[in-house]
Amino acid sequence: MPHIRMRGLPEDVVATVSCTLLDQLADLCQVNAQGFTLDWIPSLSYRDGKVDLSITQVEVLWFAKDPETHDKVEQAIREAVSKAYPELQQLAVMFRELKPSCYYRDGKHF
Repeated sequence: MPHIRMRGLPEDVVATVSCTLLDQLADLCQVNAQGFTLDWIPSLSYRDGKVDLSITQVEVLWFAKDPETHDKVEQAIREAVSKAYPELQQLAVMFRELKPSCYYRDGKHF
């Protein structure tokens, strides 16, 4: 935990990002990097009936954090993705707050 989902990127870019980003985010969040999950979700966006490759989306699902942590994590994600994928046009980073009472791992609440 946290879970990160990346869409609108080639799979090899997500693999490259995983080499350094998770350790960096763990430092920012003061948690173990092994607790992070990074998923590549293949998807295509469309506009006017044509494939639109201009938008990359990153979702971060995690327990509540302060706005300063959101800002630092968004910046780290943006910098890592931009470095690994120079073709990047637009990046949307969305934070989704999870409730510990609604999150189970191996049958136990977090």
